[in-house]
Amino acid sequence: MKALSVKMKVTLWYTGLIMAVLSVIFAAVLYAADDVLLLNLQDDLENEVYGNASSLELRRDGSLRLDDLDFLHDGVMLAVYDAGGSLIAGLTPMQLPQTEFKSELLQTVTSGSQTWYVFDLYMKVAGSPGGVWLRGTTSLSSIYATRDEILLQCALLFPFLILLSGFGGYLLTKKALKPVRQITAAAERIGSGSDLSQRIDLHNADREMMELSQTFDSMFSRLEKSFDAERQFTADASHELRTPTAVIIAQAEYALQHAKADEKDEALQKILAQAQKMSRLLAQLLMLARADANKIQFEIEKFDFSELAEIVLEETEQLAADKNITVKSDIEPDVEVEGDQTLLMRLLLNLLDNAVKYTGNGGEVAFTLRRTADSVICAVRDTGCGIAPEELPKIWRRFYQLDGNRGQSGAGLGLSMVQWIANLHGGTVSVKSTPGEGSTFTFTMPLKPNCKA
Repeated sequence: MKALSVKMKVTLWYTGLIMAVLSVIFAAVLYAADDVLLLNLQDDLENEVYGNASSLELRRDGSLRLDDLDFLHDGVMLAVYDAGGSLIAGLTPMQLPQTEFKSELLQTVTSGSQTWYVFDLYMKVAGSPGGVWLRGTTSLSSIYATRDEILLQCALLFPFLILLSGFGGYLLTKKALKPVRQITAAAERIGSGSDLSQRIDLHNADREMMELSQTFDSMFSRLEKSFDAERQFTADASHELRTPTAVIIAQAEYALQHAKADEKDEALQKILAQAQKMSRLLAQLLMLARADANKIQFEIEKFDFSELAEIVLEETEQLAADKNITVKSDIEPDVEVEGDQTLLMRLLLNLLDNAVKYTGNGGEVAFTLRRTADSVICAVRDTGCGIAPEELPKIWRRFYQLDGNRGQSGAGLGLSMVQWIANLHGGTVSVKSTPGEGSTFTFTMPLKPNCKA
């Protein structure tokens, strides 16, 4: 059995609720109608009797003047009796049984299926030694007829109102869920195609639907960025691995087919260099992949960060000597921190390696290390080519390289690793750069970081 849609469920629930409410209302109306109709009938009966009593008077000949009496009005029959209970004039129902006179007391008299209200009034007539009884009688059948008519109208009106409320509920539900259909259609359209740049862009909807639409649009934006990053990652990784692979294949083929004994050594050196480059690239890719999966195992230890910086600078000076680059340092001694020593060494090496790589021959690289009350601050300044302002947000991406620097050694993973290691240790890394003048990278880390695996 196919499950009912949300629209149908809401419509049925709404219709059922309206049906219950209308049932209660109609029951209350019918219950109240009986009381109201009976009270009105009693009031009409008493008013007729009292109203006609004021018209009773004696003529000069001693007889009652009855010309002004209205013996039948609005279903009320009026009759006049003498003090002994004999009928003088007026109308009484034929089926009405003999009923005792009780002045100003409403009586209910039943005979068979007929029921009447009887109201008597005993009064003295001026100039007459005896009194008279004025009796008003009215049948309750008119009440029952009116009630039955109300019941019939309710019976006819009830299904109409139910159908009307159900149809109205369906239209309201359909209108309320229209944005959901739009969101579903847009999601299916985006999901079935390859264009993740499409958005739902819902307008003129309720606040809740607008929030849902905006949440979906935000999710699609993140998915688009993730897929773009994955495509870019695949393209860049393929590009970076293609060059050393091509060199290895070419050198191996040359060594096997044409090279002499001494040339084979040279070919093997080139193959080894390219293989080592691929190995470093794969190691970095593996580390970043493990970082993304939160599977990096690191050791937190307390060590002398100043001493670590000195060791890294010694290695940097050897690289800088090949380009006649001056390396200056200003390191505050005995700066102890807690963190993963291997990862922090990689961070410093990447920053200094980048500084040497992008600084021209005869340039300068400066390194400073300072301790504040609760953190350590490292700065690496170079006099290289600098970075354009629009490129600054992009340099932290994996495999990203400035257009003018493509082809240099490296795969564009260094700064992305720097940022990851900094974040891992609860720190930050930032850059200030002026094209043609150089760049300054600043790394700040707490002395006792709360490392985030």
